[in-house]
Amino acid sequence: MVSMTPEHPARRERVRLPIALGLLGASLAAAVAMAVSGVPVVRTTDLPWLAVVTGLIACVRVVAERPGLSPRVARSLFWVNLALAGVAVWGSPAFGLYLFIGYYESGRLPTRAEQVAGMVGTALVIAIAQMGGPRSELFMPAVYVAFVAVNLLITGLMLVLDRQREALFVDLTRANDELRDERDRSAALRDQLVAQAREAGIAEERARLSREIHDTVAQDLVAIIAQLDAASAAPDAAERDRRLAIVDAAAREALAEARRAVRALASPRLDDADLPLALDDLLGQWREATGLGGELRVVGRPVSSGHDDALLRVAQEALANVAKHARARRADVSLAYGADMVTLEVRDDGEGFDPHAVTHGFGLAGMRARADAVGGRMSIESTPGEGTRVVARMGTEQA
Repeated sequence: MVSMTPEHPARRERVRLPIALGLLGASLAAAVAMAVSGVPVVRTTDLPWLAVVTGLIACVRVVAERPGLSPRVARSLFWVNLALAGVAVWGSPAFGLYLFIGYYESGRLPTRAEQVAGMVGTALVIAIAQMGGPRSELFMPAVYVAFVAVNLLITGLMLVLDRQREALFVDLTRANDELRDERDRSAALRDQLVAQAREAGIAEERARLSREIHDTVAQDLVAIIAQLDAASAAPDAAERDRRLAIVDAAAREALAEARRAVRALASPRLDDADLPLALDDLLGQWREATGLGGELRVVGRPVSSGHDDALLRVAQEALANVAKHARARRADVSLAYGADMVTLEVRDDGEGFDPHAVTHGFGLAGMRARADAVGGRMSIESTPGEGTRVVARMGTEQA
């Protein structure tokens, strides 16, 4: 019935007006029934003023339901309702039926002191109804004190339970707030991880494309430049035409590789051939472009490793390094198929180098990155003056 101040938001719903008026009407009906039946605790001569008091209580309930009621007026109406109910109980104990909702409505008062006072006041009045009213044989000070004591004990228990309920409500509210904060933090962390994963994916794709361009287009362009230099210095037209034919083939190959790199697909050499044939084609072009010697040796029955493109790129980079840096006379390529492993080896007879001293460029790092990306292993063995051996090992699809 009582509205709460903004500083003390209501913790309980008010008793609905139809319920309160129903209890009030039932109390009056019980009083009339007792008076007509001759029950001594209610006199028929008291019925008129009991009806008036009932009407006043009903008016108080209706006024208390008005929206926008100030807290001060709401508190005053609670105490007016309790006083009128006490008058009605004095005339008929049947009104104790209605007054029991006073315990509930006391908990809606804004302060703890007012809640206690409201419950104690309700207990004092209800004790009169429990004794049968002032005309009952039980109505004597000692009995009244006993009833009041029992009611106050019940009131105390109700206050304790109410406080526990409020504490539980506060704990649940705090837990919900913490869960909401944790959900927000988790959402923020998820967004951060997604952003980091996206950035890592972009960086990885950039590195992959860099390797693709370096291992394909860049190598072909280097070969084209070398052939153009050789063609310009050719002693006769036949040699110049041969060099230009090599440049034309290399340019077309570079164009095909560039298109395939953009589409992030495998080398076109593997479109219509297996790895041994693709390596043989690569080695043949390399011999023709560089004038160096070399042959391919295949051991075992060729099977797809699932990573043939990576092996081909490693061989391509290794041969390009031989042409640019090794000062070798030849480079041999071997491909060995085992039960669960395929091994690629590129060996040259050049001047060699110290692998640990190479700290820049895409070549060696790119080859290692390709092997690592597919779960393979790669090693480079080289000693100054004794040539270089590049070995890449990757599992086969049968593994």
